[in-house]
Amino acid sequence: MITKRISPSLICMDLCNLEKEIRSLEALGCDMLHIDIIDGIYSPDMPLGISTVKQLRKCTDMTFDAHLMAANNAPYVDLLLECGVDRLCFHTEFEPRPSILLRKIRAAGKAAGIAISPETPTESLRYLFPLCDFLLFMRIDAGYAHLPGQSVYPQTEEKLKYAADYRKAQGQSLEIEVDGRVGAEDISGLLKAGADTFVSGSAGLFDPARTREQNWAYINSILNNGEA
Repeated sequence: MITKRISPSLICMDLCNLEKEIRSLEALGCDMLHIDIIDGIYSPDMPLGISTVKQLRKCTDMTFDAHLMAANNAPYVDLLLECGVDRLCFHTEFEPRPSILLRKIRAAGKAAGIAISPETPTESLRYLFPLCDFLLFMRIDAGYAHLPGQSVYPQTEEKLKYAADYRKAQGQSLEIEVDGRVGAEDISGLLKAGADTFVSGSAGLFDPARTREQNWAYINSILNNGEA
């Protein structure tokens, strides 16, 4: 059975004090970190650089859950593998040979995945599922979380169910991850739809309405019990 877990979003932390933030997560018992790498072309944002990931790798043994948003994936895949990320997914909208990159990631001994944008039909990527260890489903426009007014697309749960049905039918150990405005109140429905891993940012673990410790305990109680 795939473990239900939280993948805290690095870009929602204090970027001027990242090592301190990492230690804070480790103290909570967190073992995974979601790292968004955006090239400034796929979307007009570049919150983190490769050098930052390299330095962070020296500071912690947490699982690095990398989400690449780039117009040209191949060079970034190589750089992120060199950084020592443990999981790596990318978007296929601009990628002519996604199967090659998935095989390269797996050949490096890392978990490979594809990230599925709201506008991309899940069915069109089904041929890649056998090459994937996980799928990441976006609930908002990938790379635009920094813009105000980003709303959640309602078809996400339907996409999750499609992937969960495929996993069950094929008997494949295919992890389903969900990203984008994932609040504690959303998790029960997403769990029922088939999600396993939850990228947690400003609407979840870093929700200012509660302390980080309170958010961590509350979200994990939902994951353990299946409902809020």
